[in-house]
Amino acid sequence: METIKAAVIAACGVSAGMWIVENMITEAKSKVQIRFMLNMIMLLAVTAPFVKGGMGFSLPSVNTFDLGDYDYSREQYAQALKTETEKNISQVLMEQVIAAGISCEKIETQAYISEDFSISIIKVTVTAEDYEAAARVIRSSIGTETEVVNGSD
Repeated sequence: METIKAAVIAACGVSAGMWIVENMITEAKSKVQIRFMLNMIMLLAVTAPFVKGGMGFSLPSVNTFDLGDYDYSREQYAQALKTETEKNISQVLMEQVIAAGISCEKIETQAYISEDFSISIIKVTVTAEDYEAAARVIRSSIGTETEVVNGSD
């Protein structure tokens, strides 16, 4: 408390001195230089009590956070990523099926995203007039091992 009191008294004293000196000087160039020097003196006067060790300064200890506290956010992110990925894959497959001249109502994709963010397409459900032709287009795009199911059934 004494250190803060000393800093406040020093600031008041230097401020009064600055006011007197600035009002005595008439030249603009000298006034700027003197103001700079007085500001440096003010800085020293205010910080000197703290630098001398009159007041101990230490950062508060910060407890490390537990990653378990953020699992909910991580799960939300993973679910949003999965949903958006499935939507985008379905949209691309729909465009490919339509580009092949096949009338298609809906394509739904089920994907799995691993811890290292690799994407595996588990199942594709297709609702189309010509299911077999749509399934061939889809398998040629994403691989023959992917399960393609008729959504009309």
